[in-house]
Amino acid sequence: MVTLFGIVLLTFLVVTAIAIVSTPNLFVAVMLMSIFSLLMAATFFILDAADVALTEAAIGAGMSTILFLGAL
Repeated sequence: MVTLFGIVLLTFLVVTAIAIVSTPNLFVAVMLMSIFSLLMAATFFILDAADVALTEAAIGAGMSTILFLGAL
């Protein structure tokens, strides 16, 4: 069950990364980067790295998104 969920997460990560690179809209790219960061946090949590997952969720999805939106 956990490995199936991990494979689904990794598939979503690849799809999100391709969508980030291929979008011409910067706002959409920032939102997709936030989704990518949340997916990475879930992946780290599946890999039993809860401290890394919490840091990725707080800094990657939270602060970076706010910083990028402020820059836009």
